[in-house]
Amino acid sequence: MRVAGERIGAVAPIIVLVIAACSGRAGDFMADEDSTSGSSDGGDSDGGGNITGVTNPTTANPTTATPTTVEPTTVPMTTMTTDTTVDPDTTATATEADTGESSTGAVPPSPLAHYRLSVVNSWSEATHPGAVPFDAHFSWFGGATHDDAWHLWALGEFTSPGMTQMAEIGPTDILLSEVQVGINAGHVWSPLSWQHWFCPPSTVMPECGQKIVEFDISLEFPLVTLVSMVGPSPDLFVGVSGLPLVVDGQWVEEQVIDIRPFDGGTRSDKDFSMNGTLQEPPLPISKIKSLADHPIGPGTLGTMTFERLF
Repeated sequence: MRVAGERIGAVAPIIVLVIAACSGRAGDFMADEDSTSGSSDGGDSDGGGNITGVTNPTTANPTTATPTTVEPTTVPMTTMTTDTTVDPDTTATATEADTGESSTGAVPPSPLAHYRLSVVNSWSEATHPGAVPFDAHFSWFGGATHDDAWHLWALGEFTSPGMTQMAEIGPTDILLSEVQVGINAGHVWSPLSWQHWFCPPSTVMPECGQKIVEFDISLEFPLVTLVSMVGPSPDLFVGVSGLPLVVDGQWVEEQVIDIRPFDGGTRSDKDFSMNGTLQEPPLPISKIKSLADHPIGPGTLGTMTFERLF
């Protein structure tokens, strides 16, 4: 396994916050302002991605269905569809969606929902000419479903040890231990973990796995945070933070998020290699806004689609 360097062991855990929002939703969440709608890493560091699916919470509701990794199927949609443009520079205050209570007289939502997450990695020579390594991929996905009293990362904040490990070398082991702290505190319902690569069509490697996965979420913990390393890179990552799946007291039927890169601020190199020069002092998490920030540029790398199945 390639090791991120001395920084990971030395950094004290930090829990971070992210802001972004679309109109009429609960909580604050982050994706990219140009959204269209709403492992270890490296060949020798994730062990081939031999674990998929969602890690069951240790203190979460034991009645929840076990999430699985699946191939796409045709599922009938219900009446409410939310297809939004995500703006991380817009914040929303907590609304009735926080509790699932609707002021419209609509039928109250079920206490649990089951979602499909489809990840499309479109990173290619067509979208990023001259800036696509032969093993381009998103690494392990890790995160949690939670309430608005907990967060993992935010623009303008420094990465926690778990976020540092994820952004620099791909694994989510430390990050999931930080999620466990949130579970113990009563603010996280379930950890989310898929330990394989999410690859574009041009990358054909044994570490690549399914790009369609499923998970459960509770009405009391209606926010989703997920992150994944942009690999290989010094410390780039993609993800969402505090994405609400309950809006106006009802479960969101579909949400499409444009995937764009963030800089973890812990490595200073601007290339497609790992274990580069340490950034001294570290910088806060930021967006990649231009080719001057990194040759990957600010363009879209794909989409994440959250679709409610039941």
